[in-house]
Amino acid sequence: MIRSTGIIVAIGAHEVRGLLFSSLFGRMKVEKTQSSSAIEELLSELPSDAPITAVLPGHLFMTRTVTVPFADAKIIRKVLPSELDGTLPLPIEDLLIENAPAARSDKGTVVFALALPKKTAADYMALFPDGRKPVRIVPDFIALLSLARHCHDDNGIYGVLDIDGDSASVVIIGDGRPLAMRSTRTDGDWRSIVPWIEATITPLRNEGNQVDILYVTGAAAAHVLPLLPRMAQIAPRPEAVKGVDTREWPAWAGVAGGALSASEFSSFNVLGVHADDGTFTRTLRILSVGSAIVLVLGTADTYVRYRTASDAVAALKAESRRVFSSVMPQVKHIVKEDAQLKVALVSERQTRDALLGASSPSYLAIAHGLGRLVIDHPELKVREAAVEAGSLTVIGDGRGVGSDGLKKLFSAIDGAQGAQVEELVQGVDPNTYRFRVKVQVK
Repeated sequence: MIRSTGIIVAIGAHEVRGLLFSSLFGRMKVEKTQSSSAIEELLSELPSDAPITAVLPGHLFMTRTVTVPFADAKIIRKVLPSELDGTLPLPIEDLLIENAPAARSDKGTVVFALALPKKTAADYMALFPDGRKPVRIVPDFIALLSLARHCHDDNGIYGVLDIDGDSASVVIIGDGRPLAMRSTRTDGDWRSIVPWIEATITPLRNEGNQVDILYVTGAAAAHVLPLLPRMAQIAPRPEAVKGVDTREWPAWAGVAGGALSASEFSSFNVLGVHADDGTFTRTLRILSVGSAIVLVLGTADTYVRYRTASDAVAALKAESRRVFSSVMPQVKHIVKEDAQLKVALVSERQTRDALLGASSPSYLAIAHGLGRLVIDHPELKVREAAVEAGSLTVIGDGRGVGSDGLKKLFSAIDGAQGAQVEELVQGVDPNTYRFRVKVQVK
C-alpha cells in the first residue's frame, strides 16, 4: 500500500501548532496534533523523517490579480515576475512569487498571484532547527482553499473565514476557483472583522457574484459568529478530515487545510520547489548512478550495450570538438567584421547629426505609445495630456502601481526618452491616487 506522512506547522503570533498526518491513496488522516510556544519544542514531539510544510499568515503576503494569455502552469510561473514588476512595493528580485489555481476567462487566464518578501521567508526558516527545515511554504489562503473544496457539493459561490487570536483570512470561491483572497491583522479586536468582511463581500455582490454561504472556523470563531452581518448565510465550518476531536476542530481546521493542500495543491510552494522539480531531481539521481546499476545487474549483454553506447557518445563528443575547432577562426573573423561595421555606423550617425542637427521630437510615436499604455494597463486612466517643448505632461488616476512602477511604465513607451513622477496624491478611495508624470520625448 502507498502510504506517506507529513507535518504541517502553522505559525501564529503567540502559538505554534503542528499536525502529523498520513495519506493513503489520497485519503488523509490526522495522526497527532501538538501545540507549543516554540517550534523546536513542537518538532521534538513529531517524527524527524516526515517532510515539513510551514503555513504562514496571509497578511504577510501581497496579492494581485493578473490576466495572462496562457493556460500552461509552467509558462504562467515564468511570466508572472515580469507581469508583477512595478505593481508591488518591493523590487521583484526581492520577492518569492507563486500563484493560486487559475480560472479561464474570455481575455485569458485569471491568476491570483501571491508574493512573499525573501527576507520574511528567511526569517521564518531561521526559526526551524537545522535538519528540520520546511520543504514547502504556503499561505493560509491555500489551506482555506483546500478546506473550501470540502464544504460544498454544488458549484455556487461560497467562502471560508478563519479567525485566529490575532489575524483573520478569508477565501471566496466560485466553480472551485478563488474569487477573492484577503487577510488582516486583528490583534484580538474581533469587531474589526465585521467592516472588513463587508468590504470583501460587497464588491463581489456588485459584480453579480452573490456569496451564498460563509463558513466560519478558527480558534476565535465562536466569538465572531454572532457579530457577522447577514450578507450571506453564516455557518460553522464542517469537519473535513478524520483524527481531530470534534470539540477541537474549529481551532485545528486551518492547520488541517494545510495537510489537505499537500495533496490537492502539491505544486504550490513559495520556495519554488514543485512536484515536477522533484521528478526531475529523481531522474537526474537515477541517471547519475546508471552505470553502477548496470554493473550490479551484471549480465554480459547489458554491459556490452552500455559500453557500446558510451563509446558512441565519446566519439560524438570528439567529432563535435573537431567541428567547433575548425569553424572557430571563421567565427572570430565574422565577429571582428561585425564590430568594425558597428563602429562605422556610429561614425556615420555622428557625422549626419553634425550636418543636420538633432532630430525633432517624435510626438506621433509618443501618442501611439501612450495609447498602447492605456490599453495594456486598465489600472491607469489618463485624464489630461499636454505637449510642451520636448516633453509631454500626463495627468491621471491609478491603482496598485507605485511611483517607481509609473516611472518605468511611462519611460518604456514608444518615443519616450525618460519619465519623471512629479506628483502622486492619495485619491478618494484608499487604494487609488492621482498622478502627474512628465515624459521626455526623443
